[in-house]
Amino acid sequence: MAVVMFEACSERNEQLEEQFRTRCNRLVGTALDETANPAEVGNALFRVAPEQLLVYGLQATRTMASNINVVNTSILGRLQTLHAGLDSVRFAGIQLYKDGQPLRGGNAGSEAFGKLGVWLNGSYHLGEVDSTRDVKGFTFKNWSVTAGADYKILESLIVGGAFTYITSDNDFKHKGGESDNDSYIGSLYGSFYPIENLYVDVLGTYGHINFDIDRKISYRLASSTDPDNFDVVDTKAKGDTDGRQWGLTLSTGYNLHWQSVKFTPYARFSYLKLDIDNYRERGGQGWAMRFDSQDIESMKSIVGGRLAYAISLPWGVVVPQARGEWHHEFRDPSRTIKASFVGDPLGQKFSIFVPHPDEDYAIFGGDLTATFAQGISAFVGYEALVGYDRISSHRITLGARVQF
Repeated sequence: MAVVMFEACSERNEQLEEQFRTRCNRLVGTALDETANPAEVGNALFRVAPEQLLVYGLQATRTMASNINVVNTSILGRLQTLHAGLDSVRFAGIQLYKDGQPLRGGNAGSEAFGKLGVWLNGSYHLGEVDSTRDVKGFTFKNWSVTAGADYKILESLIVGGAFTYITSDNDFKHKGGESDNDSYIGSLYGSFYPIENLYVDVLGTYGHINFDIDRKISYRLASSTDPDNFDVVDTKAKGDTDGRQWGLTLSTGYNLHWQSVKFTPYARFSYLKLDIDNYRERGGQGWAMRFDSQDIESMKSIVGGRLAYAISLPWGVVVPQARGEWHHEFRDPSRTIKASFVGDPLGQKFSIFVPHPDEDYAIFGGDLTATFAQGISAFVGYEALVGYDRISSHRITLGARVQF
């Protein structure tokens, strides 16, 4: 970016848009001045650099708040309920067993309604991405709601569809601005039971995403000839664009039972493709930029296990559950995003570097579910991302379900 800025100011100064020419001349001139404060110059370049743009790819592939992770958690959780044979009550994805037999009756919830099931759930995520040399860190919050319906075509085959709405708020560190995203995702899914206790799940998704981003640019540069003369910039460059997401998930697992204990080893394959349109910023006091389109891909394998134990009480059943899974990333390589200054009519481009992700990391979590009479259940859950360098991500789930 600094090289493009220098060439624009020195080689085609008169062709530049006025505000960009003024800012560029001052910053480049100060950088070339041997008496200038290098810390001020470095801070100005840091503030102008658009590393905020990396939030889209980082959140899409490297946190538990990614759209595909949210959809997978919601729908695969629903399928886990169906695997357990509880179509009408969500027991955090497990069946209730006592002395080797499924718990039934008022204390364990009601029998399934039949072939058709309708469901609704929500989730909340939060986390943080640390700042590095190449990335402006940010904190994020994410809310989602998913509604779906499925139908049992055969005893061994279930198909369904769902719709997910996700809203994300991202706040950049160092007062770097904020980004808001709204996602609308449709899904089709199915579950097949080749033999008893063995399941194979398929989930396909397509969604549209609206991105809004405000880059906060704030710095001041002292004049080398007049110490009391400062070039003060305090502005926001605003941009918005759209994106499209495709996803495919394949999952298989086997349920093992021993008295009140259930253990399910499972494996999963997940593929994501995200396309983001090019866009042009507004405002920015001369520092507005144009950004080329982005193509982001992720392909992961997941291997894990769930362990649950059913405790029967006079008023119902309590089921604690623990789970852990290892993720391996095959794609999502390091890449570059092309950008240029709006105020440069030549549109000379520079590259924004996206660092390579961690290939291996883990997710651990647990749930506590209470099931009462008349098919009423309540649950609380927590998951955490473990072993990913400079990224923390957490999911908290609180919910209840009532049989109608």
